[in-house]
Amino acid sequence: MHDYILIHVARTWERIRVSQPHEEMPQDNIESANEGIPEIAYIIFKNDIIQGYLNASEEVKADDYWDKNTGTMSDCYIEEETHKIIFEWYPKLFRK
Repeated sequence: MHDYILIHVARTWERIRVSQPHEEMPQDNIESANEGIPEIAYIIFKNDIIQGYLNASEEVKADDYWDKNTGTMSDCYIEEETHKIIFEWYPKLFRK
């Protein structure tokens, strides 16, 4: 699950990066791969929704866990959480 989250965080980070003026983020590619992206992935991995899924029975998981607990699919949930964290950590990045 952690690797799955890490991939979605990296994809979201990159989508945000290419939408920025001059395609810049607060951390360069090396720094973000060593710090920002893994830190965000870890925060999401440890949240109640993810931990709830990991600790749920197979029956609960199969019974629309993601939709019932987030209103969306797992990848969309992870990407939404990533957006929230990036906006919180780097608010100057998104000021117009």
